[in-house]
Amino acid sequence: MTVPFLDLKTQYLQIKDEIDRELSEVLDTCHYVLGPKVAAFEEKFAGIAGTRHCIAVSSGTAAVHLMLWAADLEPGSGIILPPNTFTASAEGVVLAGHVPVFADVDRDTLNLSPDRVNELLKGSADSKGRPVDPKTGAVIRGILAVDLYGQPAALPELERIAGEYGLLLFEDACQAHDASREGRAAGSFGSAAAFSFYPGKNMGAFGEGGAVTTDSDDMAARARCLRDHGSREKYYYDFIGHNYRMSAFQGAVLGVKADRIHDWNDRRIRAASEYRRLLSGLPLELPEESGDVRHVYHLFAVHTPDRDELRAFLGERGVASGLHYPLPLHTQKAYAYLGYGKGDFPVSEWNSECNLTLPMFPDITAEQLQTVAQGIVEFFSGR
Repeated sequence: MTVPFLDLKTQYLQIKDEIDRELSEVLDTCHYVLGPKVAAFEEKFAGIAGTRHCIAVSSGTAAVHLMLWAADLEPGSGIILPPNTFTASAEGVVLAGHVPVFADVDRDTLNLSPDRVNELLKGSADSKGRPVDPKTGAVIRGILAVDLYGQPAALPELERIAGEYGLLLFEDACQAHDASREGRAAGSFGSAAAFSFYPGKNMGAFGEGGAVTTDSDDMAARARCLRDHGSREKYYYDFIGHNYRMSAFQGAVLGVKADRIHDWNDRRIRAASEYRRLLSGLPLELPEESGDVRHVYHLFAVHTPDRDELRAFLGERGVASGLHYPLPLHTQKAYAYLGYGKGDFPVSEWNSECNLTLPMFPDITAEQLQTVAQGIVEFFSGR
């Protein structure tokens, strides 16, 4: 049998009637941008993220940019982040007028390493004793942790480090809806967090969407203003802003999905457990959960030096797979100006060279899991 990487249609059919009703209400009221559907979703998602505020926006990229922009850091500040992430993480830093400062990740979680961050902060300082980026000289004023593949980063430790150095901590939780660490929801750490609701996410819109979550009244007010052309009141502008408003259609869809995300993630967690059982004993590194976490498995990433051969083998048998991500950001042409090169971040580079993401979605069946696992077993048995 064939196994898709992601099955959105099955999920849609389960909620189609409710979605149709919600979208019809948008059409009937003609509130097409922001409006009551988006406000209702914001309230629901703030509860999921464990924060006082949720500011819905037009995409996850917009969310990363907006939270860094709303923080009002001095232009040209250095922001530490991992290189094994989607480009939107670093794009948000650049769009906000700041400098990406890369630090490597831990091998077990592939999330930003507190030890590497500490080394970087201790490595160089300016005349005022402030930590600076050794590549660009930018004064480091923030840390942007990424909850890769659905597992929250070592955020409590990064909060401690940020406090020690007087930095702001930001969370890219775009893959971690309803995840948690030490009982705290993803989205509730640091100054603010960014979420993506791209259709393939654990909680996906029917198009683009994103959100910023925060406990800060000031940051929430500034973010709401900036997402709407810098306006607190229509046609009166306090800042130069942007059009990052969420469509009411996406708010309506996400309001329905918000009621189901915990159950959908529970099913992902069970599928991950079954993958582990079926793939144990193979020469394959399986994802690890570190500490007291709720890892929601946006992606189930395995690692092998035979990644490309394994992927081709599975593809020939109708099993889809993905690469997340095939080239770390510090070696991408777009970020060459920062001065990094191959070999600078070996764990991130290992991840790019060896990772393979297997089919994962809430409705994946036992038969589909067995098909994927059997293909992998056959591949290694023939080597």
